[in-house]
Amino acid sequence: MGRYFRIEYEWDIVSTLSQLREMAREWGFDELDQSRIVRSVSELLRNVVHHAEKGLLQVERIERDGKRGMLIIVQDLGPGIADVSELMKKVQGSQSVESSGLKQVHQLMDEFSIRTVEGRGTMVEAIKWLKPAETAADS
Repeated sequence: MGRYFRIEYEWDIVSTLSQLREMAREWGFDELDQSRIVRSVSELLRNVVHHAEKGLLQVERIERDGKRGMLIIVQDLGPGIADVSELMKKVQGSQSVESSGLKQVHQLMDEFSIRTVEGRGTMVEAIKWLKPAETAADS
C-alpha cells in the first residue's frame, strides 16, 4: 500500500519531503540513502511546481528479484516533454545544463525512467533499493 501526496505549491514540497524522509528511515534506509531519496524527490517536485503547476507523488514499497526498496512515481499534468529520448541522452551524458536536476536524480537513484505525452503530462519513476545488509537486518 502506497502513500500519495498532492503537489501544487512550494510549501507542499517541504511537508512532503519531511514525511518522505521519515518513511525512508522507517523502511530501513540509512541516512545517506535517505538524503539521496529526499534530494531526488525534491528535484522532481520542484519540476512539477515550476513546469506543470500541479502533480502527484506516489511512494510504494517494492520487491523484485529478492530486493526490497522504495518506488517513487511523480506525475504531473503539465505540457509534457517534446523529445524524451533527447532529454534522456542529456541526463545520461556528461553535458547538460537544463536537465541537471534530472541528471542528479538519475545519479542518486538506482533506477530511473521518464514517460510523457506531449500536452498531457509527464511521469517519472525512480527506485532506490535497500542495500543487502539493510534488507537482511530488516527481515
